[in-house]
Amino acid sequence: MAQPKFDCFAVTPPGAEELCAMELNDLGIEARAQAGGVVFEAIARDLYRANLWSRVASRVLVRLGEFKCRDFPTLYKQLVKLPWGRFIHPGQACGVRVSCQMSRLTHSGRITETVISAVTKVLGEDCAAATTEQLIFIRIENDVCMVSIDSSGELLHRRGYRKTTVAAPLRENLAAAILLKLGYDGSQVLIDAMTGSGTFAIEAAMIAAGAAPGRLRKFSFMDWPRFRHNAWTLCLQEAEVKITAPAPILAIDCDPLAIAAARKNAKVAAVDSIVQFEEGLMEELQAPAAEGVLVMNPPYGERLGDVERLRSVYADFGKLCRGPFADWTIGWISANRKFERDAQLGCQRLWSFSNGGIKVNVRKRSGRKKIE
Repeated sequence: MAQPKFDCFAVTPPGAEELCAMELNDLGIEARAQAGGVVFEAIARDLYRANLWSRVASRVLVRLGEFKCRDFPTLYKQLVKLPWGRFIHPGQACGVRVSCQMSRLTHSGRITETVISAVTKVLGEDCAAATTEQLIFIRIENDVCMVSIDSSGELLHRRGYRKTTVAAPLRENLAAAILLKLGYDGSQVLIDAMTGSGTFAIEAAMIAAGAAPGRLRKFSFMDWPRFRHNAWTLCLQEAEVKITAPAPILAIDCDPLAIAAARKNAKVAAVDSIVQFEEGLMEELQAPAAEGVLVMNPPYGERLGDVERLRSVYADFGKLCRGPFADWTIGWISANRKFERDAQLGCQRLWSFSNGGIKVNVRKRSGRKKIE
């Protein structure tokens, strides 16, 4: 008997859609990128695998239904037709996220109440509105309502390993996306020049080891009434790997507290055996190999008094990249064009996104000997 398929949408950071489609296709899941994410069909096991293995997605939604809707009675009638019992237990608390554009229905509070009433009607027990538990997404655009169920729970960048942080940490899925955009696949030597809480180095280690990024956490689909335990067990068995890396990964920082935090996080992620953490200065780095990938996420200069200090940091970084790392692929994050000019690297802009509410650019410079 054929297994039922889910219509799915993996939400991604803007600019990471193609990367997400590629990684799902590599899993054998036929996926297509579009603005804001990736669409695909999946049986239960592949839905689980998409959550378990995606390095760049933010969450994976299951589409329940789409219908024309211009008033609340119609909204209610259509909602009670949907198969809520596949995803929500009677009496379970639900969070409802509403967005409306160019539609007659705009009152998000009343829309939420209508959704909860419809779910309660279908399941036969009161389903209270809450900020946690099972998330339901309602998007109404041009009077067309799209209803989705969240299969992920916490956002997928929350891998479960970052127990200790330092200032302005980079989201895990953003770090992974940057590494993949730089062409990193684990076969190159990698250095994280300002490691902070270790995100770049840990994500690189998981890429190099072929480790599933979601193997340490739980997902919303695990609480669904029709959750397939045996299929999930098989997914976890497939994700079991011996943590090794084909090339060295080095992470340095001048702050001993940052190095201590990064080591703790790497240990939780079970990649501490393949990442070498060292306290040291970025400008004193020496290239341990003829080629490799050097990444850096420096401070952005948002605090008063940081600007002059950071201009010298970027200038030192530029000297480093033009000197011992001239043949390396360089990837770095900047929020200030003045700092980029100080580095004097002539890097191409690879990607732009918002980190902690600050718009930043990812810059790339390929080495004189291009890494394939």
